[in-house]
Amino acid sequence: MLTKSDILPTECLAPAAVEEHTRRSRPTSARGVGRWLSRLAFLGLLAGLAAFNAWWDWRESQPLASGQAIETWIASGQYDRAEAALRERLRRAPHEVEARVTLARTLAAHGDMVGCARELDRVPYWSPRRPEALFRAAQAFLAADRARDAESSLRALLDDDPLHPPDPGLYHDASQELLKILAAEDRWEDAYPIIWKAFDHSAPADRPLVLTMRIRSELERVAPAETIKVLRKYLAADPSDFEALRALARAELALGRRAEAVRDMESCLHARPDDPRAWSDYLDMLQSLGEQEAFVTNLARVPPSADSKAEIWALRAQSRERAGDLEGASRNYREALKRNPNLSNAHYRLAIIEERLGHREAAAAHRKRWQALRDARTRLPQAGRDYQAALAAASAPNASPADLARLRAASCRIAAIWADLGVNRAAEAFNQVASSL
Repeated sequence: MLTKSDILPTECLAPAAVEEHTRRSRPTSARGVGRWLSRLAFLGLLAGLAAFNAWWDWRESQPLASGQAIETWIASGQYDRAEAALRERLRRAPHEVEARVTLARTLAAHGDMVGCARELDRVPYWSPRRPEALFRAAQAFLAADRARDAESSLRALLDDDPLHPPDPGLYHDASQELLKILAAEDRWEDAYPIIWKAFDHSAPADRPLVLTMRIRSELERVAPAETIKVLRKYLAADPSDFEALRALARAELALGRRAEAVRDMESCLHARPDDPRAWSDYLDMLQSLGEQEAFVTNLARVPPSADSKAEIWALRAQSRERAGDLEGASRNYREALKRNPNLSNAHYRLAIIEERLGHREAAAAHRKRWQALRDARTRLPQAGRDYQAALAAASAPNASPADLARLRAASCRIAAIWADLGVNRAAEAFNQVASSL
């Protein structure tokens, strides 16, 4: 039976009817070709998967190069061949410590110090070789001027696993390496906890020597002209090293390079807008440069995260004092002293303000504390030299009882000075050494 679409031209039909007519009149052979191509593609996929599995089985069945062969390749300078063999071994056994360490050694011999350090960092935490691997990783990072990565490896070593404690000598060496980085970056607040960790991990006989690090951290400073060279190398290797950039800005300021110092410190704030140390450094920099308008403007922008910093409250107090708000300055100085009771300048300024406000007893107390801090700070250098000289004499092979008595007396004197400075941890440690002699 004929339908309307069979006798009328398609152009006379409605669009829906045209589509239906076209569908019905399409050759069935086209649909068949499509099904055939789909099946062919499916069979090709199966064949590819079978070939991949066969290749995988073949690869897994290939014998691994022996350790002796790898050592021979390394000795003969065939580093690429040795690296390929070691990577294949680690692909099959990712936790094989010896292969990991040998790969690191191969990369170092090939000149890839960062690659060497990365491999050493991957030594599993449960391995007894991990502490040494972390120390060697830090050395490799430092050879590549990557101070931030070296610090991370050293801190991981010092935060040791109680089940796999590092050798005391290795712990001491790691502490020294980390302190060198912190000294170059003028980060003495970060150095103090490291010193006390080294003290606690040392044998009683070694603790007097460890305490010299605490004295040196207080009295010795690396010249900015020297540190700036090191810091620039750190930043050339790792431009995102925040601590190196912050230290560079301070060193540039000390050398009178005002524009560079401000630029680099503003880069620190851009990188970490909530970092209280960067804000404290930046505001102190603006004030020392006499940029009072910029100082006041930026002081108002300080984020709440900086409220924990005593120096921020002292800077707020100075701003209030210049504005003639003595009550506000007094409150801010008191907030600073809550966070750091041994802030000498805060005691001095607060004594002057309390005197002007008519609070004579409070003024006298702050003046007395400022005087005590100043006197103790004056006595510390000579006491430190006396302690180190007494320690050298007492450590000599022919040390006499008088030498030990001299070291005991020097330890007690410097402990009393630390107590006057409010550094109780140091006072306790020096008294502990004195009592053990």
